[in-house]
Amino acid sequence: MSNLQTEKSAYTGLESPVDVNVDIHKQKCKDHTDENQSFYCEKHYVCICGRCVFSNHFSCLETVVDLNNVQHDEEHANKSVSTLQVLDQEMDHIMAEIDENRQINDTCRSNYAKDIHEFHEALVQQLKMLMIKAEKESDNLHKQNTDVLDETALKCNEHKQVLRQQIQYLDELEHKKHYKHLFVALQGMEKNINSFKDKNVRFRHENHIYQYEFVRNFKIDKLIKEDQHIGKLKIECDGSEEVIEITEEKVAGVADKGMRDEKNEEKIPDEKENAKSYPLEHENFEGLQRDYGEKLERIKELEESIRKREEMHINKEIQFDEQLKCLKKKIRQFQN
Repeated sequence: MSNLQTEKSAYTGLESPVDVNVDIHKQKCKDHTDENQSFYCEKHYVCICGRCVFSNHFSCLETVVDLNNVQHDEEHANKSVSTLQVLDQEMDHIMAEIDENRQINDTCRSNYAKDIHEFHEALVQQLKMLMIKAEKESDNLHKQNTDVLDETALKCNEHKQVLRQQIQYLDELEHKKHYKHLFVALQGMEKNINSFKDKNVRFRHENHIYQYEFVRNFKIDKLIKEDQHIGKLKIECDGSEEVIEITEEKVAGVADKGMRDEKNEEKIPDEKENAKSYPLEHENFEGLQRDYGEKLERIKELEESIRKREEMHINKEIQFDEQLKCLKKKIRQFQN
């Protein structure tokens, strides 16, 4: 196996080892090349030699560990690898959900287009332009969903690769019994584990699409000369049975009130009553827009509540890790 070069990842902030074929306490100090880096500064997360201890880390003596005295902590190593494996499995679930949402997204577009064309066949030639507008709504939302899924999938793949590299690296060190090197690697991993967890949480939130379907306008045969939409684009809200309906301007083709009154004079009584409902429907359009805005606000509040609960869970895990670290430190002091 070829030696690995020291390289800092811009994505994780971790440094790769110089050479996994030689345990880390036998490698040379980068500042004093004639000295082995046989100490580890827990405060600065760095391997140092004896000269570095007195020249740059004298104030850190309480946190300096002699790597020659480090023993293999199999339980700690197994726990760390298990944590990474759980995160890796979680990424598999997220990516599976992405594929499922991608199929739903494509199905929505397919059903939407199918319903549009079936409805269009029963209408007159002048509905063609309105059909194009409705299809554009679907294509725009489908593209928006696709862009979100593609971007989230790309981030997941990159993050999954980092997790796999960390697992492989820890397994390799343990297999070669480079327990000192494994100790240092685990210290570095603990520094970044919360960042890994945060990414899993964030990617799960980002894996979100709007599901939609085409809703026919059954009044269009009566309102074809007045109405300016062929149907509605309905978005199903996550976690509820609420439905958000988005329509184009419903009053664009309506004549002025005087002309409507003149036409109503020629209608029979029943027709006059039906005609009165049309302007009322247009007047309520602004109310529908307000309802749409309120529903979006409720969705945002729900997402914020979920985010706070997950942050609270992460903070509890951080506190537990800190307590475990302090306990291990006290055990080492007692053993010395």
